[in-house]
Amino acid sequence: MKTGHRNFFRNESGNVAMIAALTIIPIVGIAGFAIDFQVTTTQKARVQQAVDSAVLAATKSMQDGKDRAYSLKEANDYFKGILNQSNNSGLNCTNIDLVYIDETEELEGHVECSQNTTLSKVAGIRHLDFNVSSAATYGIGKLEIAFVFDVSGSMANDNRMGNLKVAAREAVNTLLPVEGYAGDPEDVRLAMVSYDTMVNAGPYFKAVTNQDPERTEPFYGYIRERTTCRRYRNNGTCREWNYEWRGPYHRSYTIKSTCVWEREGAERYTDASPGHNRWLPPVSATFDSYNDSWSTDHQTDPWCNDNTPIPLTYNRNKLHDFIDDMTPRRNTAGHIGQAWGWYLVSPEWNSVWPAGSKALPYDEPDATKVVIMMSDGQYNETRHNNAYPSSVTQAEAICDKMKEKEVVIYTVGFDAGYGQDVLNYCASNPAFAYKPTNGQELTEAYKSIARSISDLRISR
Repeated sequence: MKTGHRNFFRNESGNVAMIAALTIIPIVGIAGFAIDFQVTTTQKARVQQAVDSAVLAATKSMQDGKDRAYSLKEANDYFKGILNQSNNSGLNCTNIDLVYIDETEELEGHVECSQNTTLSKVAGIRHLDFNVSSAATYGIGKLEIAFVFDVSGSMANDNRMGNLKVAAREAVNTLLPVEGYAGDPEDVRLAMVSYDTMVNAGPYFKAVTNQDPERTEPFYGYIRERTTCRRYRNNGTCREWNYEWRGPYHRSYTIKSTCVWEREGAERYTDASPGHNRWLPPVSATFDSYNDSWSTDHQTDPWCNDNTPIPLTYNRNKLHDFIDDMTPRRNTAGHIGQAWGWYLVSPEWNSVWPAGSKALPYDEPDATKVVIMMSDGQYNETRHNNAYPSSVTQAEAICDKMKEKEVVIYTVGFDAGYGQDVLNYCASNPAFAYKPTNGQELTEAYKSIARSISDLRISR
């Protein structure tokens, strides 16, 4: 009887082992397929990036006037070069097949690939196949790009302004090369504006405020007036004055300034054209008490930088002159700079800008609008109306509205510290938020942005 039981249990354990052996094969196959599928998915993403870059390389080659055979070779060399830089074990791909669509000026690239499997071989699956496609416009697209530069006082430290000028000139030279483009030169236009505590509207002051640069305003308050000279120059003129606060006064004040604050009212976060209930507020006489260098006989605003906006142009000399003239001043009102960058590429503001600088409609075919926002620190709480939110909050609201209009935003935080947070928020893509910490990195950031702007025309 015991022998019979032992035989039964031997037979039973043998059956279990056989069942387990038969069961583990499909389990290994399923698990192996999941692992191989994940590997193939990762490889497909790498191939997609390589095909995108290769098609863009061929696109730029054609824009430079190269023939189709040369562009095809360049695309495949680019494609293979990128794949060889990464771990592509077991991956086999055909050459890129390029298709030219002359009617739409598009270049399509197609690649067939096969990824060898590992554990899936247990189930008889030796490779997983996939296809990748990409397309880009090889005609000269239309670009409208606004540069927004921080010229606050901290830009005077560690030659930051000098580094910015080098980087900005490099960006201009990349986007507007000396040899020009094969298409209409007006297809690529750049604009520039700088900000510190406010923006100097310059010749566009009347159009955005509905007031004259020299104007008389009522004033009620205390004024610092010069009394006696406490330090003289060698030529006998006064170098430093003694001042006294006098008043209160209720009088008229003459202002000579083209500086403006952020817009107030319901349209303060939009690009609505200047007009009734949408005018930008000019600097006011009541601002006098905040700066001890003002006096009753000197009303030119020292808090506003001298650079006035350069609307859209392909004139390299104007842009270079603007860059050369940038000088560090006061605080960092980033929200005002952000708004003006938008105004420069907005068709809603065409009533302000001169002929040749008017922005294209938002729905213009094959057109891209870009704002490149630069800052070296945290946005200060500088704002015209203290009842309004902080500079950071206002900047984020403006960025949200810009993105709704499909304006692409790049940001450059030059060793910006806590100021990087708002720049990260505003960037249209995490990859569009640059964080250089020195002059060389700043130049590379602007060069990379210039190249990336061309890549915006990719259309898978």
